[in-house]
Amino acid sequence: MVNNFQKIIEEREHLLPPELEDRITLHLGTFSVLGKVLELYVPHILQTMVRMAGGDELPCIRARKHSDDPPWRKAPEPGQPKRVD
Repeated sequence: MVNNFQKIIEEREHLLPPELEDRITLHLGTFSVLGKVLELYVPHILQTMVRMAGGDELPCIRARKHSDDPPWRKAPEPGQPKRVD
């Protein structure tokens, strides 16, 4: 059984230009990439500007400080010779 909304869609679907779906897909792709770029870079740009102005770190963006880092990631203690492998 076909409901009224499906009938309306079928009646009006042929009135749309065929390239409309392609144009919409291209616009969605563009907006998707733009959103990802904004999500990735804008917080770091703001953090850099705050640091340049002499402010503290933003509470929403904090550097991750791990206490359980492996030994090769820790800086040598002052007075200890640097290890060369």
